[in-house]
Amino acid sequence: MKQTILLTGTPLAEPAKTVLTAGNLKAVLDGGALRWITWKDLEITRALMFLLRTPGWGTPAGELTGLTVEQEADSFRVSYSLLYGARGAGVIVDMLLVGRAAGEVIAEARITAEAPFETNRAGLVLLHPLDGFVGQDVTVEHGSGPDETTSIPILLSPGQPVMDMRAITHSPVDGLEVHTRFDGDVFEMEDHRMWTDASLKTYNRPIALPHPYTLDPARPVTQSIRIRIKDSGVTDPTPATMVHVPELVGQTVPRYALPIDRVGDAASGLDHAATLRALAPSLILLRHDASREPADAELSKVAELINATGAGLELQAILTATSDAAGESEVAALAARLAAAGLAPDRVSAFPKIDEQSFQPGQPRPDHPSEAALSTALARHFPDATRIGGTPAFFTEFNRKRPDPALWHGVTWASTPVVHAHDDVSIMETLQALPHVLNTARTLVGDSALSMGPTGIGARINPYAAGPVDNAPDQREGMAARDPRQRGLFAAAWCVGYLARIVPFDVDRLAFGAATGPFGLISTPQDHARPVWDDLPAGAVYPIYHVARWIAGAAGAPVERASTKGSVACVAWKTQRGRCALVANLSDSERGMPETGLSAGRSLVLDSTSIEALAKVTRPAVNDPVPDTLGPYAVAYIVEEDTP
Repeated sequence: MKQTILLTGTPLAEPAKTVLTAGNLKAVLDGGALRWITWKDLEITRALMFLLRTPGWGTPAGELTGLTVEQEADSFRVSYSLLYGARGAGVIVDMLLVGRAAGEVIAEARITAEAPFETNRAGLVLLHPLDGFVGQDVTVEHGSGPDETTSIPILLSPGQPVMDMRAITHSPVDGLEVHTRFDGDVFEMEDHRMWTDASLKTYNRPIALPHPYTLDPARPVTQSIRIRIKDSGVTDPTPATMVHVPELVGQTVPRYALPIDRVGDAASGLDHAATLRALAPSLILLRHDASREPADAELSKVAELINATGAGLELQAILTATSDAAGESEVAALAARLAAAGLAPDRVSAFPKIDEQSFQPGQPRPDHPSEAALSTALARHFPDATRIGGTPAFFTEFNRKRPDPALWHGVTWASTPVVHAHDDVSIMETLQALPHVLNTARTLVGDSALSMGPTGIGARINPYAAGPVDNAPDQREGMAARDPRQRGLFAAAWCVGYLARIVPFDVDRLAFGAATGPFGLISTPQDHARPVWDDLPAGAVYPIYHVARWIAGAAGAPVERASTKGSVACVAWKTQRGRCALVANLSDSERGMPETGLSAGRSLVLDSTSIEALAKVTRPAVNDPVPDTLGPYAVAYIVEEDTP
């Protein structure tokens, strides 16, 4: 149990996975889902599963019972039941999954509400992989209207790229055709990459229909998805990767910003001023939400934190104004309060509160200050600050309400990997989508400076409900803020993987973590038990603290290597005294050390054997030999001999 806590922050281990085979067909049974469905080891489907979404777009895990797995030489068959909600008042889903060596996969679901049950969506879901699907031509059979041939967009689609589907056929490589048919409802496709999921999702019920809706106990629903594979002779089993990743030519390590999500959080940060001073962030990213902050919120503590860390201030103002004039007044009043507290932001952004919400393309938005008016107001009241546009929400909203780069010095958006899935593997897989997101961002805003985050495992905001999901403290759950993995090695490795994926796109600023609390870099007592961490002194640092400190110390350094191969991420940069590298194992199994480009040097490894000792020091010595392997979710900081 302790090993699980050190790795993922929670004693709750995920269910074991089972490999199923039928001739050339292979799939992994993972908690009731068929994942990584391959043909001759070529991925044709990322996942096939049943999902239920709450009225707030949460994704609860169903209680799985009656699991039966039958494996034959040329087929497999899986059946089980899922219960969502309270027994007697919930939803029961009877599932059947079948795979055959002839090249066929079938999923059938019978959905029965025990009582009227409110949901935003309840049905079968198919996830398409990125490689071999994005950028490819597909043939679509519509429920109404003629068949058509279309292309899956390389740039992220702000709306549904394919709608009204009965079937879709694609060819991931020459010589292989995959035909997928949907029955029981109208299906459509969503570009999951906008939420940093490493997939495109085909689902039902259509998003344009009213939601939430009620499942009727008197009307059970039956759905099915059938995949048929036609192999006429595969000559090259490598699917195409269509996203463009720039070569490394002059890119630098982004500046690190420490998020402060509320003015009051600055005081808890000051309780650990020495630890944050050692962190040495380039910026404090203060989010001032006028709808949540008291009118007299004490800004002097923010000024003290700025002085204590030596960081600059980036202000993100969330405004309640509903007109241009009101927005101007609100910005002016906030500027006066900051000046009275002795705060002069280096960087400023201002967004209407409604920009935190999600809107479909073309959907009318409530009255709010215009982008141009906010840019003008910021220029007037913060004349010396860099002005940042974009969105306080996820790239989804950035793509649907695209900023005008001519109005800004740079743009920003936030992210979380727990919008649609919350298991460990899915969270790590979101890193695969980052080049797709950044490629689209660069297409939209050209050379504008990109500021990414705040990000983290949990969700700071929920554009689809009143707030993040209130999960049990040790439970992995979608759209929850207090994700337990934030305090384990998992989050530290994930952040290194994040950095490795974004630096080729010349990102200016990266923000993750917080001083304390659910996103904290520093361990402080919480209103729930934290095994292992409650036994360490208050003020101990989580593994992610050391990653943040190393990234902060590298800000502006030229990047020489950024790669992710075989579940191992590596970023290497050059300093005046030598080279440094961060290497992270993004998996739960031991992995070999990759080529870093560094000559013989020293290292410090964050792993399950070291993090309790390293939690007690903010600047540990880097004196160990460079290891040949890395344990699960381990992170190695490597320096050449002359580098401090």
